[in-house]
This record gives sequence, structure tokens and C-alpha cells, in this order.
Amino acid sequence: MRIRTTIIIIFLPIIVFAAGNNLSGRISDSDSGKPLGFANVFFEGTDIGTTTNEDGYFSFLEIPFDKGILKVSMMGYESISKPIQFPSDKLIELRLDKTLIEMSSIVITGTRTEKYLKDVPVITQVIKGSKLRESDPMDVSQILGEMTGVSLVENQFGTGVELSGFGSDHILVLVDGMELLGRINGQLDISQIPTDQIERIEVVKGASSALYGSEAMGGIINIITKKPQKNFSISAGGDAGSYGRYNGNITMTDGLGNWRSKIFANARRYGGNNLNNNSLWENGNEYNKYNSGIRLENPQILGGILRLDSKLFFEKQKLEIESLFEDVTDNLRLANRLEYEGNRETIKYKTGLEYSYFDHVYERFVLSSGYKKSSDTTIDGLFRADMTFQIDRSNNLLNGGAGYENETIESDRISPNYHQSDLLYGFVQDEWQINQKLTFLAGLRMDNHSLYGNYYSPKISLMYKPEPISRIRFSYGRGFKAPTFKEMFLDFYVSQVGYHISGNSELEPEISNSAIFDIERWHTNLYHGRVNIFYNEIRNLIDYVSDGYYQEGIREWKTANIYRAITKGVDIDLTYFFTPEIEFAIGYSYLDTWDVNNESPINLKAKHKGNAKLRLQLPRDIKFNVRTQYIGERYYGEEGLVSGETVESWINEYFLLHTNLSIPLIKKLELRVGVNNITDVYDVDWGPMPGREWYIGLGFNQNSK
Repeated sequence: MRIRTTIIIIFLPIIVFAAGNNLSGRISDSDSGKPLGFANVFFEGTDIGTTTNEDGYFSFLEIPFDKGILKVSMMGYESISKPIQFPSDKLIELRLDKTLIEMSSIVITGTRTEKYLKDVPVITQVIKGSKLRESDPMDVSQILGEMTGVSLVENQFGTGVELSGFGSDHILVLVDGMELLGRINGQLDISQIPTDQIERIEVVKGASSALYGSEAMGGIINIITKKPQKNFSISAGGDAGSYGRYNGNITMTDGLGNWRSKIFANARRYGGNNLNNNSLWENGNEYNKYNSGIRLENPQILGGILRLDSKLFFEKQKLEIESLFEDVTDNLRLANRLEYEGNRETIKYKTGLEYSYFDHVYERFVLSSGYKKSSDTTIDGLFRADMTFQIDRSNNLLNGGAGYENETIESDRISPNYHQSDLLYGFVQDEWQINQKLTFLAGLRMDNHSLYGNYYSPKISLMYKPEPISRIRFSYGRGFKAPTFKEMFLDFYVSQVGYHISGNSELEPEISNSAIFDIERWHTNLYHGRVNIFYNEIRNLIDYVSDGYYQEGIREWKTANIYRAITKGVDIDLTYFFTPEIEFAIGYSYLDTWDVNNESPINLKAKHKGNAKLRLQLPRDIKFNVRTQYIGERYYGEEGLVSGETVESWINEYFLLHTNLSIPLIKKLELRVGVNNITDVYDVDWGPMPGREWYIGLGFNQNSK
């Protein structure tokens, strides 16, 4: 009896399998042979489908037909189809080829809904984390600066990013959807953000206030970090280089029950340089930057997903001024978000609470005595409560949301020292699939602000698919940027120079009208090309105007909505794979700017900008790349704060050349070496490069199931 029972147990799966039209198989990578988990496997024209497990296996039981077309798809791989004739009594082995051009990546920023990159009607560019780390940048600014149509502005306030001629104070920077606080003199230092945590960067050019409100007047940069994982893993890395540069990071993921977690820490150090010591735009700051955070996620709470995200950043910067003074800056930022995402039949919704805090302390010391010559503190706070929804119908995708924000500032440079404001907002957007080739999108947002009143931001987009591998897009949007607390309430006196700056509580929001026309075409294993044409008209721009004398001998300046500007141009990109191991990319930007009031180009905007990259994957998975950048001449004109006279100049063009090499050593361990600015280009008056820099580092990654 025991023998008979054992035989039945052993052969029962075979008996069940043979009882109907059953199918099982395994999906793997065609190059490495590694199993592909969570690939989509389904029968074409039916609702019968499944996904592979972590070992790449899938199975179907009791298929109600005798033959069909089995399709397999997975992000980053070419989809395949295979005819299946039942009965099928053997394990099917299928191998997927990687796509070199990833047009099926999921993006969210442009429409606030998850869509494939190729199908999003709003022009969106994506940098994948794997591509980003190939050039081994220390922070986000180094990789963004090599994108077509993106410019960096480096000075004593950090590194800001510009899009299509819009200044860095008109670009909204998000990290996992949370607004990044900490603008100093209007500029947000994106070099604060390390790269080891980044999954992808989504860049949306043009007015995006219809979804995101103020600061998205010129575009959005959304930095999306890696998700928590249920399985234990640990990764670490470190780089050391010239100018006392060091970068170290560690990340751990693990799970408990239904919870998934990620904890990370990053430390970066730079010893500074004095190449540009006499520059108006010092970039030789010595600094120490520290980032850490924890993310928790539970996908099984009340039928939805609960997320908690907390990030902490601290930095100390030092800069020596003409061997007389030392400027010391301490910045501290804390960002927290609690979020719940649910799904009820045809409605998806998300609600969250968010609080961010930024503490900025600036001090100047006399080097010879250590005497504190000056000091001021600014503390920014932002509380947000929001809710968004998404309704997916046959030919329409309707989404919208509403929220409340409370913003505060406490600063030595404003009068009185404390201010707060309240904002209520709501937005709605409808994406209409007119037919298989044409998609129309329209959106509108309303902001009700306690200081500047009501503002409405519309946007429309149109996408046409002339063929499966090409897209034509057009977008028009109106953007705005609300005046900041400092622009409205500034009270700043510089006795040693002789001027006083005051704010203006009557300021109106800056507004823009943006139009973008974009054509792209690709072959997933050969090339991707894009031409992007844009036109932006900007009004009510805020600047400083002379307002007589504060007192005898001291000139008075005041903020005002004084001028209008126009930016227009074209961005051209081409990526080409000679073989899967040889990739070449080239980009060119033409930017024409005009300050209508002053009848001159806008300051520090290069008319011509280019970039190129050659990437080689050598035997034994050794990777080598060479990158170059060209920055054309830039105009600079400034009206003296004391004299009132305008001084004009042109800044010389320059080329930068970078290279790096990554070599697998032993299992899970990788060696990285590289040189930035090989030709040792720098400008003692304008920067922004410190001269030639080399680095060497190690990376480690260990995963366990």
C-alpha cells in the first residue's frame, strides 16, 4: 500500500498535466542564459496570461483551445511570439534579446500617470540608472550637463540646471515626486544629489505648471530612486581622486512579512581648488556632503500599497576669499512622505502627507583672527497634503487631484523675519485616444495663494503615430513662477559695498507661454533620433531696479516685474549602435535668447552647445567610454549695483573631454577608473571646471533570494 501511494504522489503532476491542454516553460536572457523573472507570458487575443517566477518558469493549466500564439514581453527586452499546438508535453525554452533602445520604459512625470516612454504624449527624456553609472559621475549635475538642451550654472551657491533657456529658478526638481527644498539666491544645488541610488531621471521640457504649479514654468527634472526590495541585498562602493575627492556609499534591502525596506548612506568629500579664486562665480568650495535615508513599502494593506520615505542631507562648505576671509556654509535638509496608493475597479487613487525642512547658515570669518564678520540664517519649511486619482475608460484616461500647501520661512534677510503662506490647488487632465494613431491631451490647474491670489495654467498636447516606430508631438502650455518670500520681503544691507536691496510685496507671478514641436524615430536594436523645436515667451520676469538712494552714498535697489524675454531653438539627438557592444551618441543644441527690455542676449546662455559619447563593451564585460562637451560663447552684461553702469563681455567657448573604464575583478566586485577634463581646461574668471581630475574606485553588489 505504501509503495502504491508513493508511485501516485510521484506521477500525479504528470497525470494532471496530461489531462488537459497544459503548458509550461522557462524564459531566459539570450546572452547570459540567466532566468528572467516577472516576464509577461500570455496568449494573443485572449485574457489568459501569467508571469514567470524568480527562476524564469511559468505554467498554464486547462487551456480551452487546441492552438494559439504565445507572446512573451518584458521591459528592456524584445517581445517574441511562438505558435503553440496542443497537446504539448515538453518544457518550452524561450530566450529574449535585450533591446538597445528602451522605448518601453515606464515613465510618470509628463502626465502624472504611468505610461510607456514611446506612448507618452508629453515630450519626455529618460536617463536610466544603468546608463548613468557607466560614466561614474559623482553627482546628478555631472550627468545632466551632458544631455542635449540642458545647461549647468555653477557658482558659490552650488550647481543649478537650466532647460531650453529657462534659468535654474524656473525648473522644478523632484526626488521621488517630492519637491526639493533649499534654493539659495534662487538656485537649487543639484550637486547635493548622489547617483548611487538613482533608478532613472525623467526630464520634461517646457511649461508644466498645468500639473505641478509654480517653479515648473520651464520644465521638470524628476529623480526616481531605487525601490525597496523583499530579498536581502547589500551594495557598496567608493571612489577617490584628485583635489581630495572621495565618494563612498552603502545600500541594504530586506523584507519582513509583507514589508519591503531599503536603507542607504552616502558620503562625499571635495578638497576645493583655488583656480578661480578671483572669479565672480567661485566653484572651488571645499565641501563634505552626507545623504542617508530609509524607504518602507507594504503592497498588501487594505488592498493597496503603503509607503514611507524619509531622507536626510547635511553639508558643510568652505571657501577662501582673497586670502582674507573664509566663507562657511552649513545646510541641513529633511524630507518625509507618507503615501497610500489604492485601486478600486476602474479608479486608481493616491493620497499622501509630506513635510520638508531646510536650514541654511552662512558665516564669514576673518582668516587672520578667526573673528566672525557676518552671519545669517534661513529656515524653509513645506507641508503638503494631496490626493490624486486616475480613471481609465475605453478611449479616455482621466486624472486629476487636489492639495493644500503651507510654506514658511524664517530668515535674517527678510522683514519681518518670519512669513508663511497657504496654497489650495486642483488640477484635471484628460487624455483622449482619438484613434490608433492620434492622441489628444488637455489639462488645467487652478492655484489659490494667500499672497498672490488665483492663477490658472492650461496645457494641450497632441501625439501622432505615423508608424509603430516614430512619433510626432506638439505641446503648448502656460507656466508661472510665484515670487519667493525673499523677492517679496527682502531687507538686505551691504555696508562694505554700499547698497541696500529691498523686496516688493506687490510682485506678480512670472508667466510663460511655451510651444514645443518634436519628431522622433527609432529602431530598438540600431538607432534613436530626435529633433525638438521650441519657442518660449516669458513675461513679468523679476529683477532688481535702481530706486534712488537708501541714504547718503548708499544706493537703493528693489525687486520688480520689469522685463520680457524670448528663448527659442532646436535640440538634435542621435544614438547609433554599430554593434551591441559599440554605441555612439551625438547631440547639438542651438539656443537664441533675447532680453526685450535691455535689447541684448540673456546672460550666460550659450548659443551653441554639443556633446558626443562613444561606449565600448569589451570582452569579459569590460566597459570603456569617452565623452566630450562643447560650450559656445556666452554673453554677460551687468549693471553695477553702486555705479549703475552696464558692463558687457563675451565668455570664450571651450571643450571638455572625459573618459572612464570599469573592469569586473571577481564575482560581485568591480574596479572603476577615470579622468574628467582630460585636456585640463579652466577659466580663472568664469569657471566652471576645476581642471583635470582623476579618480579610482571599487563597487560591490551582493544579492540573495
